[in-house]
Amino acid sequence: MADSNIRVLYLGPRRNIAHSGANTEQQSRAVTDIGGEFIRYEGESDGELIEALKDADVAINQGHGFKPEFFQHMGNNGRCKGLVSFGHGYDAMDLQSAVDNGVVLSNTASFGTEEVSNHTIMLLLVCSRKFVRHNNLTKSGTWTREHLPPMGHLSDQTLGIIGLGNIGRAVARKARAFGLHVIAYDPFVSSWDAKEYGVESVATPLELAQRSDYISPHTYLTDETRHMVGKEFIAAMKPTAYVINCSRGPVIDEQELIKALQEGRIAGAGLDVFEKEPVDPANPLLRMENVAVTNHYASYSEVAWERGNTQLGEEAVRIAIGQWPMSLINPDVRSTVPPRAWPKEWKVILAEAGKG
Repeated sequence: MADSNIRVLYLGPRRNIAHSGANTEQQSRAVTDIGGEFIRYEGESDGELIEALKDADVAINQGHGFKPEFFQHMGNNGRCKGLVSFGHGYDAMDLQSAVDNGVVLSNTASFGTEEVSNHTIMLLLVCSRKFVRHNNLTKSGTWTREHLPPMGHLSDQTLGIIGLGNIGRAVARKARAFGLHVIAYDPFVSSWDAKEYGVESVATPLELAQRSDYISPHTYLTDETRHMVGKEFIAAMKPTAYVINCSRGPVIDEQELIKALQEGRIAGAGLDVFEKEPVDPANPLLRMENVAVTNHYASYSEVAWERGNTQLGEEAVRIAIGQWPMSLINPDVRSTVPPRAWPKEWKVILAEAGKG
């Protein structure tokens, strides 16, 4: 049964990114439902934050920023046992420091799975149908069929996915509805599991590059995945192939991508993310008619945003009551902390606490 005396410290955004942090009803919902205390951090200095962490069981970080040295006052060294961050990625977090200090880290992975996978399919279709060029021609008053070929035909073509996590699997499921054959490179997913998703697993990224008509990475940004789609990978791609990126900008070596596009070695790209954000207005990618771009909003919808915000509180409660979070992002911490219970679905937690 959940402990109603839990205290959750909320670190709101320092600047308005996609939300102001003024209304925390969604973030605090789970904590309130379980009978816990939700505390908004109002301090300014590092020292004030360290003191605030001493009186909380878990912290939520939503755009505030969090220095690795704060972990020295958490986990095995203090009351605050974990930190929950908003979003899918965790490249801004020092996972090793958290492991060393026994701090459990979670994010809100899965909240935007439908939106990101839909956005990926949208960019794939935009590329396939040469939408950017014909949109520009029509709006400029040019009505012509002169630039139609080559035009994409999706059925029986191959989509190569890097990473078969939540989003990669959702993209595969939707791509198959268009008649695409889906292959994937993910060294951590077994071939029989990939088969259950209707996906053929491949042994190397280069094999994926060589066989795919469309390539879409859906992986976290780590030292291993940075520039995974780089010079050698791009050189192995078909001249008719497109690359779609709704994961993290640095997964693709942007300069190599630009050169390949300028030299006509690949057909085009659909990009929601860039190596440098906000994107430089002088970036050549913004002026190419075979490149579709959006401004890193693939995960957004009102429904998804509410889910992500409420998930923050749910994961915080799991950590506070001694469970693992559903979305544990530093699994090596299992070796540095006392045993925890497996995570339970939120409705089950409420029912067991008599709050259902």
